[in-house]
Amino acid sequence: MEKTIQGDFVEILNNALAEIREGKIEFRGPTEGFVSVIFIEGDILLIESTWGTGNDQLQRIHDWKNGTCILKDITPEERKILETKWQRHVILEQAEHKSKGTIELDQPVTVQTLLKNFKRESLDLDVLCDEINKNKYSGEARISTREGNTSILFYQGVPLVSSRGTGLTMRDVVEIMDVPEAKVNFYILGDELTHAFLSVLQGQPEWQGLSVSMFHLDKMLDKLMEKKPTGHLCIHKEKGDHHYVFFFRGKSLGAYNVEDQWTPLDISAIWDGANHIDYYRSGNIKSLLAAVTLTKMADDLKDFILLWNGLLENMAKKLGKKAVEKSLQKNFKASKFYVSDGITLQLLNITSQNVEDAVAAFKQSARDFLKEIAVIVGKDWLVEQLSKFAQWNDELIKQLSLAEVFVGERR
Repeated sequence: MEKTIQGDFVEILNNALAEIREGKIEFRGPTEGFVSVIFIEGDILLIESTWGTGNDQLQRIHDWKNGTCILKDITPEERKILETKWQRHVILEQAEHKSKGTIELDQPVTVQTLLKNFKRESLDLDVLCDEINKNKYSGEARISTREGNTSILFYQGVPLVSSRGTGLTMRDVVEIMDVPEAKVNFYILGDELTHAFLSVLQGQPEWQGLSVSMFHLDKMLDKLMEKKPTGHLCIHKEKGDHHYVFFFRGKSLGAYNVEDQWTPLDISAIWDGANHIDYYRSGNIKSLLAAVTLTKMADDLKDFILLWNGLLENMAKKLGKKAVEKSLQKNFKASKFYVSDGITLQLLNITSQNVEDAVAAFKQSARDFLKEIAVIVGKDWLVEQLSKFAQWNDELIKQLSLAEVFVGERR
């Protein structure tokens, strides 16, 4: 099917979107060039022109106002492009903007400020990180230095990502904060808002640069909410400001000026002075948390083995190096994660992917090793040593779930 139509371009396009299931319209310019629009079931899926691609090209048909256009069928090649490359749905509005998007909001999330512009010199960073971890705070730490700002996202007390990248540990957090002139802020966001804010630091773009003056925001937002999104809309203002609206599973959490210390905004007025908007979706925060937790577990195991080697040294002073070395080699030689070197134990290639297996292997080999040591030196002395070791390293032992190794030998 191919049909030539003359008239008002915006009216022609709106009628086509309402009355025709799918097709392609080529709008001819007054002198040269064209704008091509492919649509399916009322949604514009692909916009191309002589000058480029994307939503901004639609402005040309507003500027041209009227002329000649050609209505065509979608070709197999074009349909393939839609399936493989273009996933964004956009909705054209009439020349004059007649409606604004509405976002329903029962009660915005209250952002609590734990720290506000605290200077590095006044902070005990280890105590701060311990407080965040123990209270399982979910929120944003923002560190300002001469080199700029760094944001760190915490989820349930664990650092997940930062504006510098992923794979953070608490040691990394302390290192980032430990700059003489640094100022530290911490905003408690709660689990839902933190999950939505993940889309700011590590989001998946869905819409970018959509002109507010060219779209039915109400229809666009209805389509967005149908998908139960977790993420954010970034509203770019004419003066260069950025305002954010966050969603969690389709529920609005509130509108904020994030750069201005998470200042809450009137959600009914967020479109005033708006120029264009972006939409970013959050990834799976639980998967990210699991990966970060395993990375931390690998670091904890490395720390633990250093402490364990100190315990082995005490045993060697009591029993002699030969006895400890022989038993250590016997009980750990079958493990692919450990190798004995004299009276010390060395880790082999521990990663976040194999750390759980490495901990399980240690439990079994360590229990057998301690049973042999108990026979050689006597249970009373060994129980005393293990009790002291477990008391001094209680937190690390709990984090690695190794308590049974030490409790078992005290029975």
